Amino acid sequence: MERPPPSKPVEPRQDRALKTRAALLAAVEAIVAVDGHEAVTTTRVAAETGTAVGTIYRYFIDREALLLAAYEATVKRIVAQCASKLEALPADLTAAEAAGILLSHYLEAAESIPAHTGLLAAMRSIRPIEADQQGGGQTGITGELLLPFLARYVPSQQSVEPVQLRFLSVVVGTMVDLYLVTSDSVARAHLREEIEAHIALMVDRMVSRASVRITPARLDRQH
Repeated sequence: MERPPPSKPVEPRQDRALKTRAALLAAVEAIVAVDGHEAVTTTRVAAETGTAVGTIYRYFIDREALLLAAYEATVKRIVAQCASKLEALPADLTAAEAAGILLSHYLEAAESIPAHTGLLAAMRSIRPIEADQQGGGQTGITGELLLPFLARYVPSQQSVEPVQLRFLSVVVGTMVDLYLVTSDSVARAHLREEIEAHIALMVDRMVSRASVRITPARLDRQH
């Protein structure tokens, strides 16, 4: 029988606590990669790490929180890889070209982590898409990828409305998630085409809107 969680988990600060938390997440990832997210229990994670179940509940309020934290850890690694790729992209690419390349890097990075798809499926069973619409999802993607991308390839986009940014993040994130959890190769190919087309359309629209906004200012300066 699994022990009931405390009312509030502890945020680790010391090296030993940080290593313990990281080991717990690594164990979750290993279990999901082999047996799927349904196989994750605090009892099994404790056994895999040689940790008491009570120790797990010090850092995670329940099994769902443990799965979400493991998912977010994989996303953090993916985002870090993509951020590095973004910095290396040629500056003379069009926004649509750069977006397509960045999408490819993201999908490749996600698929290189054996547990990511399983953790993604677990996340979607725990956290509905509505949470993303309220700003609760897509950890790190908006701030570390989307905003730097816009700043580099849509430079006249001086300020992005929060609603517009959230819409872009949710739409692209939802389509990418659907692609990653789809196993049929034919369906995946169609989804990939749709994602690329939608991203190109949204990015081109943002470029066009930015150009419309900046043109009157240029005309005023000329007169």
